[in-house]
Amino acid sequence: MRISAKLALAIVLILPPSLSPGQAEKASLRFGPAPGTVLTYSINGQVNVSGKDFFGKDLTLDADAQGEIRFSLMNSAADTVVAGLTTPGIQVRAQLPDRTQSQTLRTIEGKSLEVVFNRTGKVMDIRNPEALAQENVLNFSIPQILRDYFPVFPAQPVGPGDQWRESRRITLPFQGLELQVNLAIEYTLNDILPSPDGRRAIVSAVYTVSVSGSKDLGESMGVFEGQGSGTGSLNFLVDRGYFTEYRLDLRTEAAFVVKKGAKRLLEMPFSFSLLADVNLIGNTRP
Repeated sequence: MRISAKLALAIVLILPPSLSPGQAEKASLRFGPAPGTVLTYSINGQVNVSGKDFFGKDLTLDADAQGEIRFSLMNSAADTVVAGLTTPGIQVRAQLPDRTQSQTLRTIEGKSLEVVFNRTGKVMDIRNPEALAQENVLNFSIPQILRDYFPVFPAQPVGPGDQWRESRRITLPFQGLELQVNLAIEYTLNDILPSPDGRRAIVSAVYTVSVSGSKDLGESMGVFEGQGSGTGSLNFLVDRGYFTEYRLDLRTEAAFVVKKGAKRLLEMPFSFSLLADVNLIGNTRP
C-alpha cells in the first residue's frame, strides 16, 4: 500500500520526535535523601607542602585525615535538608620538620551536629557546636571538612554533556600565615547509567587553582602568588538523592613574595598538593 506525500507528512507531524543525543532527557541531581535515611561515609584527605621557609630552610608538611562521618537525615523542606552528624573519630596527623602533631575529631556520644544543606548539597548552617568533643588545634575541623571537601550539585536538571560551575576558597596554614586556595570548579555530567540502586550519574570535574593572601611586613608587603590545576570525579544516585563517591586531586606551584612597591625583594617558592576521597560505606533507608 502506497502512502501519499500529504499523509506521510501528517504522520510525521503527529508522531513525537525522537530524541537526539543532544536532546537526551535531563535528570535532577538534587540532594534529598528521604527523612530517616542514615548515610555513613569514609573520609580520607592528604595535604603535602614542600619548599623553603622564611629563613631559607627546607619546609616539609605532610598532613592527613582518616575516619568516618554519619548523617542521620532528620527532615527536609522545599529548599533545605537537615541532618544530624556524628562521628566516632577522624584521626588527623601533621608531620612537621621538627615534630608531629595529632588529634581526633569526634562528636560527644549521644549528641550530634545539626547540618543544614540546600538542595545543591552546599552547607548553609551548622548548629549545636557543643556536640564536638574538643577544640580544633590543627586548623582542621569537621565544619571545614563539610565546606571544603564535599561536592556541589547543579541547581537545574542536567543531561549528558551538560556542565555546572562553582567556586570555593580553602584556607591552609603556612608559616603562621593564612594561604587562600581559590578553586574554580567545572563539573560535567558524562552519563546516567542504570544500577541496582537506580539511575547513577557519572560526573567528572576540572579544577583551576589560584592562591592569594598577604601580610603587611612594615616597609614591605608579603603576598602569595601561584596557580595550579586538578581533576575530580563524582557518582550520584539520582533516584535516592545522594552521592556515593567523590574524589579530588590537585597540585599548585606557588611562592611567597616580599615586595616593596613594584620591586620584588625576596621570593620563596613552594608547592602543595591536595587529595581527598569521600566514599559511601553504609546506608540505611526508612
